[in-house]
Amino acid sequence: MPLLYAIPPGLDALVSSGQAQLIGAIIKDASSGQILGHVQQTRGFAHALAQAGGAAAQTGFSPLGVVGLVQNEQIKASLKELGQGMALLQNLQFANMALTGIGIGVSVAGFAIMKMRLDAIENHLGTLRDEVREIGRLIQGAELRRLFSKIRSALKDLDSVVTRTDCLSLASNLQRQLSTHVSTLSDLLREAMALGKVTVLPMEQLDLIWTLSSAKWLCEEAELRTLFISEDLAHAGDYAARYRDDNIRCLNQLNPDALARLVAAGEKDLADAVSARRNAATRLGRIADGFAGAVTSLSHQHSLAQALIDGGVGGRAFVQAATQETDSPFLLVTPRR
Repeated sequence: MPLLYAIPPGLDALVSSGQAQLIGAIIKDASSGQILGHVQQTRGFAHALAQAGGAAAQTGFSPLGVVGLVQNEQIKASLKELGQGMALLQNLQFANMALTGIGIGVSVAGFAIMKMRLDAIENHLGTLRDEVREIGRLIQGAELRRLFSKIRSALKDLDSVVTRTDCLSLASNLQRQLSTHVSTLSDLLREAMALGKVTVLPMEQLDLIWTLSSAKWLCEEAELRTLFISEDLAHAGDYAARYRDDNIRCLNQLNPDALARLVAAGEKDLADAVSARRNAATRLGRIADGFAGAVTSLSHQHSLAQALIDGGVGGRAFVQAATQETDSPFLLVTPRR
């Protein structure tokens, strides 16, 4: 199973002609469904994404605003430029890749980029104090900040683990830490989304749902990287499938129209109610897109883990190859013939 930095001549022709399709980051034969290759982001892609959206993400945008950056023409132009001349990649849905920050394949984003994302999420907690108290049965606001501090520390260690001599033990330890954080955030998210018999929903509740879910996605991608690095590819595939199914459940639980109506119900003036419902629908659409993006990415990682096992490629070597490549934005993994 070679790792390619250039598109095989025959493969881009198949995609261009429609004989092969790029679904998420998996290239499949259109008629048989056979997997022909996996697209994997490199550190070069992560750098380009950070340059396009990093500055805006640090200007105090709420997490929903950070998601909205996907619509920013600067990001679109930067990412499209990466794919110029690469027929295979012109069909990629760049907005979907950038939406959750997870991207495609195993995340190789460095600590600076992951910290930027976590900071954008954590900075929003100050506007959610009342809503955080609503889920106080599980955690208080101060405890939530301590949780973010622990996540930040784990992400910092993750940045260098692949090159450490004790990488296996360190990656295993980080995996346990991140798994605990995912579990905590999932519990909080379930409670935040369990609306019961409420008749009115504050707009801030939507921000809270996005804040918790985006932090969960960040921890999920980081945990999966540790499993690849620790050569535990079988568990990486299992965890990816488990997290994918959990995000599907969250997506199915989300009812944008009903929630938008609950937000509008809090406004007495008709014009205000219409405006509130429109704004809520926009935010809920972004939340739903975030869950859908996570599902796509996790599905790809589940398939990729098995492909590496079948091809006899080590997880650590794979992550190193993607991390060390900075000129090309993508590499391609093709099965042995």
